[in-house]
Amino acid sequence: MKTFVAMKGFIQIVFLFLSILGFGQELHRLDSLKKVLKYQINETDKHNLLVLIFDSYLYENLDSANLYKNQILEFSQNDILKKMDAYGLASKYHYYKYDIDSSLFFTKKALDLAIKIDSDSLQANNYRRLAILYSRKSDYENAEKYGKRALEISKSIGDWNLIASANTMLGNQFYKKNNYDIALKYYLKADSIHSTNRDKSRFAAMVYDNIGSIYAELKDERALRYIDKAFTTYSHIDDQEGRNYSYILRAIYYQTVGNNEKAIENLETAKEFYENYGNSFRTKEIYGRLINNYSSIGEYQKAEKYLKKSESLISDSDTNESKLELAMNAGQLYIDQAKYLKAIDYFNDALSLIEGGVTNFQLSYIREINKGLAKSHEGIGNYKLAYLYQQDQLSITDSINKKINVELTKDLETKYQTEQKEQEIALLKSQSELAEQKQKSQRNLLLGGIGLTSLAGLFLFVLYQNRQKTNKKLRELDVAKSNFFANISHELRTPLTLIRGPLEAQLEQDDLNPAEKQNLSIAKNNTERLETLVEQLLDLSKLESGHFSLQVSNGDLPGFLKTLSESFSYQALQKKQLLDVVISIDDDHYWYDQDVLQKIVTNLLGNALKYSPEKASITFCAELEAEQLALSIKNTGVNIPKEELAQIFNRFHRAHENETGTGIGLALTKELVELHKGRIIAESRLGSVIFSVKLPIAESAFIASEKSVTIQNYKPVYNVSSVEVPFKVITSDQSVPNGEQPILLVVDDNTDVRTYVSSLFDNTFHIIMAENGKTGFRTALEHVPDLIITDLMMPEDDGLKLTQNCKMHNATSHIPIIMLTAKAGDENRLEGLETGADAYLTKPFNNKILKQTVNNLLENRKRLQERFSKEVILTPKEISIGSHDERFLNALQDVLDNQLVESNFNAEAFAKALGMSRMQLHRKLKALTGQATTEFIRSQRLKLAADLLKKSNASVSEIGYTVGFNNHSHFSKCFKEHFGVAPSDYMHS
Repeated sequence: MKTFVAMKGFIQIVFLFLSILGFGQELHRLDSLKKVLKYQINETDKHNLLVLIFDSYLYENLDSANLYKNQILEFSQNDILKKMDAYGLASKYHYYKYDIDSSLFFTKKALDLAIKIDSDSLQANNYRRLAILYSRKSDYENAEKYGKRALEISKSIGDWNLIASANTMLGNQFYKKNNYDIALKYYLKADSIHSTNRDKSRFAAMVYDNIGSIYAELKDERALRYIDKAFTTYSHIDDQEGRNYSYILRAIYYQTVGNNEKAIENLETAKEFYENYGNSFRTKEIYGRLINNYSSIGEYQKAEKYLKKSESLISDSDTNESKLELAMNAGQLYIDQAKYLKAIDYFNDALSLIEGGVTNFQLSYIREINKGLAKSHEGIGNYKLAYLYQQDQLSITDSINKKINVELTKDLETKYQTEQKEQEIALLKSQSELAEQKQKSQRNLLLGGIGLTSLAGLFLFVLYQNRQKTNKKLRELDVAKSNFFANISHELRTPLTLIRGPLEAQLEQDDLNPAEKQNLSIAKNNTERLETLVEQLLDLSKLESGHFSLQVSNGDLPGFLKTLSESFSYQALQKKQLLDVVISIDDDHYWYDQDVLQKIVTNLLGNALKYSPEKASITFCAELEAEQLALSIKNTGVNIPKEELAQIFNRFHRAHENETGTGIGLALTKELVELHKGRIIAESRLGSVIFSVKLPIAESAFIASEKSVTIQNYKPVYNVSSVEVPFKVITSDQSVPNGEQPILLVVDDNTDVRTYVSSLFDNTFHIIMAENGKTGFRTALEHVPDLIITDLMMPEDDGLKLTQNCKMHNATSHIPIIMLTAKAGDENRLEGLETGADAYLTKPFNNKILKQTVNNLLENRKRLQERFSKEVILTPKEISIGSHDERFLNALQDVLDNQLVESNFNAEAFAKALGMSRMQLHRKLKALTGQATTEFIRSQRLKLAADLLKKSNASVSEIGYTVGFNNHSHFSKCFKEHFGVAPSDYMHS
């Protein structure tokens, strides 16, 4: 026992001695700590020593830190708090090693333990770590979610350290979005908290780093001031990694302001540390900046050396961001050396690494890529493409500058320090005092009443727990039910397609007898009823999950209601019912959601006609009452008891037990009315039932997010409802010879759907099929079809990804794409069209509409062929085509301008110049111009010759040789075949 006490005293003396040293003389300190470990000491002291040694190595040598990290993990398994601490240290180690997935793994394990022991502060800390890690993985949605959660908990417990850290992390999110003014607000708030608490930790230094980074981007000298403050803090706590990171930030500032020599000096200093430290991410960052700076001062050999070093560090496991930056650095190096073709290759590689669409986080990258491509194409004399890329760069630069809000950002620091800093300090003090007072009050109350309230408290606690569990189970059941409705509705659409399509095909047969036609019509009517039920289930699931949002717009309300109500006239006529429509609304425009109002009126009028006997009267009235639409639907011949009326809007309740139905319609109607901020009541009196609805229709009744917004920059695409070309589908006796048939690619993960869609076109197309978007894209590249019909929801790559891939690739960008989907709704349709689909049909689709859509897309393509075939110089700007095809045609014209007149310019050389295979180019040109590659080259040469014959004084044979014909007689023959006259006659005509 005496030995243990003496040993414990010795350890305390060692810790006191080390703290007096102020963490100086690092090597001596580490040796002392390792010696203490050899003594027989208790587990807590040993754990603390291991943590101290690990922390010391963490910012000096990651390999050494790893040894002690493993010891800490092994040593801490039997104590939940030590285990949680060990997981946190392991997460930190892998973060600095830039092994983000492993860091996430340990952080999640630490969070699970924090939740288990119900520690708010530890939960907040781990949510903060998760936010940082997801940000590193470019998963900004999760990063923002966990960041806000960390800040919320931190504020609730009043932990200033966690509040400051959470503010720093949220600032990082806006910094990456180029929202510098918002990011700086968060950073300055964190700085204020650290300063108030006189904190000189690594976290405080990192805030200075972040503020310095913003000012470096703005080329503001204040960057150096904050970087120096960070360096001083890192030096105070003997943080080697932090000090060397300050060298990198100084280099970034000097590079931004054009002082490449000073940037290189700082980078070379940091390089020596990071090459030995073991953080490949920072090492690659340093190499990349050395490439840029050495290249800028003309020292290309050194720049090439660091390019090779960077490439050697890149592995398959690296993020796209690392590969992207390497490609951009290489591209800039080759621009500086005037090696423009190599630069183009690297910048195109960089562009291919941009994930998904253009987001806030990718704007800066895409701007620099466009800038590099513009310079490169200008360097090789390709001024058209250079101009296009430059315009894209300027557009993105404007967008970034709007986000940066430079003047506001530069003035923000002063404003914040004079106004917000004092408020933050006062807030923190008041929170601290409040928390202290709250603790005292709670303690006194607890001690004073513990004897009287213990049993009551236990009872209430058990009751509360049971209620919480019950509510949780009910919520889970509700979510599961909504998901079930949504999933089963989507699943029903595919079999409905396979039922309705063949039924419609049979009903079109001329040789059907009346009985067969009646039976098929009954089956078709029931598929339509099933479709209605599917739509109602989907609407219910959307309403329950909160995904059914109100979208009101300014429209012609009386005209809309008149059209809706009159569509029921035929149904009333069939049952010999009298439908009376009275619309007392001035001809004017009012604010309402067309989709919601249509569903409300359709459900109520449909029910009124359905449940009323023959010769009954149905009255539909609409009028205005104090900026509200008042609807009344009355049907005679029926009566509903009061007890039934009380439940009529409940789901799956049927007021008419003798009638079939699901009981969904009225429940859905009530929820839609409430969504539109209205109310609905049902009354039954004197042999009639009356439904009364009141809905607001004034603009002031709706908030901005509920108003339908016109989408800017949206390029109109083909719309099935506005067909201009007459419907012509080739029948079986008009079949084209198989070798000349157009190619149709059908992509769907359902074998029956693929087979059925293929059967609709097997006489007019050569059909090829694929089971998912990934295989579909490979098939499209291999065969280059004339048209693609694809499903939306598929495994591997879905229809959106397939469309995006096809529209981005030169070989397939021209192919019209029809998207079939079980997902109804304007938002899904818009997503498909924005991705590049030319038409969007909801399952179950109408066979005629699908065929008509296919026909019109091909007719539109034929018009383009006719237009292009007449042009000597391709002018895509004057013709409505996609931007990717426009870029392809610009590149094609550039190749023709430079190589067409070469006698050895043939199909193979043409394809190589455009980076395509001969087959891909053949199919592409056939689709755009109607000509094979060889025919296209010859026709372009002849058009150029015809132009020269009119404008030049050269002889016919000279012009023939000029445009690439080696044989005079062959040139004359081809010219006469194409223009109908000999070249000499054409010259003098």
